[in-house]
Amino acid sequence: MTARDLQVRLQQDLTELFKDRRYKTPDGKMEPVHVFRQNLPKRKSEEDEDPFPYIIVALDSGGVKDQMTAHKIAVVFRIGIYDDDLTNQGHASVLAIMETMQQHYEESNTLGPFVFNDDGDGFAWALQDEQSWPYFFGAVGMTWEAHAPRRKANKFA
Repeated sequence: MTARDLQVRLQQDLTELFKDRRYKTPDGKMEPVHVFRQNLPKRKSEEDEDPFPYIIVALDSGGVKDQMTAHKIAVVFRIGIYDDDLTNQGHASVLAIMETMQQHYEESNTLGPFVFNDDGDGFAWALQDEQSWPYFFGAVGMTWEAHAPRRKANKFA
């Protein structure tokens, strides 16, 4: 299985996980989280609204140490929420999304052939440092493992 396969599965899994939870959009509607792979979509025009709320499933890095170890794939989830409430507490929605993800992947640490590697850094998260009301951001880092492709057997060996 490849890193791209993991990215697609994570996008599908998070879309399903958040399908019944609604968050405010810049145009005042309530919608589920949009889940994108690697980047936000390009805006067609300056009048297009930003695609809030969102989670971006970004492949960060990966590698295979040798033929006996798993392929490690580092994934960063970038979370963006719009919350124009004057109490300026949109970070709570970002944290709620992070906590939902953490609970989900700790309860079920497999996603098809991929396994969440909770050794080492496990589930790491961060909130933004700067004020950006009414937009709030956070990030989650996770490392997943997949079986690395193995050398084909040599018929002469």
